[in-house]
Amino acid sequence: MYQKLSLWLLSATLLFGTTAFAEEPEVPIQPSTPPVVVEEKSSSLSLDEAVSRALAGSPRLKAFTSSIEASKGELLQSGAWQNPEIGLEAENFAGSGPYNGFDSAEVTYGVTQQLEIGGKIPARKKIAGKGLEIASIDQQVAMLDLIRDVTVAYAEAVAAEETVRLASEQKDLAADVLKSVGIRVNAAAAPLIQRSRAEVERSTTAIALDIAMRERDISRISLAALLGEEQLFETLDTSSFYVVSAPNPISVEDGLKTNPDLAKLDTTLEQSKGVLDLEKANAVPDPRISVGVRDLRDSGDQAFVVGVSLPIPVFNANQGNIGKARNTVLKNELDNQQAALLLRAELIRAEQQMETAYMQAEILNTEIMPSADKAFSLAREGYGLGRFPYLEVLDAQRSLFGVKQQRIAALKSYHISRATVERLTAANLAKINATGESHAE
Repeated sequence: MYQKLSLWLLSATLLFGTTAFAEEPEVPIQPSTPPVVVEEKSSSLSLDEAVSRALAGSPRLKAFTSSIEASKGELLQSGAWQNPEIGLEAENFAGSGPYNGFDSAEVTYGVTQQLEIGGKIPARKKIAGKGLEIASIDQQVAMLDLIRDVTVAYAEAVAAEETVRLASEQKDLAADVLKSVGIRVNAAAAPLIQRSRAEVERSTTAIALDIAMRERDISRISLAALLGEEQLFETLDTSSFYVVSAPNPISVEDGLKTNPDLAKLDTTLEQSKGVLDLEKANAVPDPRISVGVRDLRDSGDQAFVVGVSLPIPVFNANQGNIGKARNTVLKNELDNQQAALLLRAELIRAEQQMETAYMQAEILNTEIMPSADKAFSLAREGYGLGRFPYLEVLDAQRSLFGVKQQRIAALKSYHISRATVERLTAANLAKINATGESHAE
């Protein structure tokens, strides 16, 4: 008899357990970070190589893998049922009269299972599924942010390098002009004050060179940090810095279609709606069903026992949580509208800045810089022949190098604005996905 009873209870437990495990969802396979090919270090570091090294070695990207795995675990757990309970209850024993001892006892063995109704499990699955999507989007956002930051840091480092080269050239030229002025002063062809001015100019260019070198070192350290390194040993490839192309105008709506920030906002909104559905489902009480066998020891008989309990939602109808979830959905909707407007304005501003920087760089390179270079050559030649005073040479020299510095600043602004546009339009995300697919094949 006890063997049959034990087999029956085991079968009931396995029945509930099988139902619970059947509800566990399959975890969808999320696209992992595309493999990154890191080329061997060379004497010159290009922008593409810097981006590849950053994606491979940046510590801040590695944490997102753990976040995705944690979201997968949450999704797996969201479909689990409550564990069944095995109960043992004894009655009518250790009393008086015929109930003295255990011979007249009634022993009940049972299994109790709470049944979640009202759509609680589907709601939890939806919330956890959206959480997994958000974790994947966060990884994409981090990769795009890193590419943008590396591109900006690379442009700043190259601009600093070119500023050092320009300051060194300016210093050498100032020394050369000082030599020419010294010859004229010694020959009594020019007043002594001109040599003093030339010496001041040479000292000024030496200070400017020292400042430029310090800023270059700082910019290289910043770039190395983004690559996950302490310092850079390679020289930077400056050829791409001087290559600019006319901006390709695109509509703002088309540009923001693939923006992951907007995708994350939409997914977060859907997740909050899932929370609202779950809170509404929590207002529906879950019944508890129990099934067992009662052993009547005085007669040696057994009988089945079935019970159902259902909470009455009198004091707690979950209205507070429902109201909170409903207002969270409304807040997310309004936040999404505001974020879309801000991203739209940011994209328009970045496109305008890129176009302005492009036009400025082109005009400086094709029109202003040749004229400034020619003016300085004529002023220096005329000063050697005694036709122009030294102030003309000094003004022409400062104008020439000022124009060159403006060109470097315009090129840097162009590359920074372009990096911002590519980040907002997720242009590099398509390249990353294409790289990942090619490696998968």
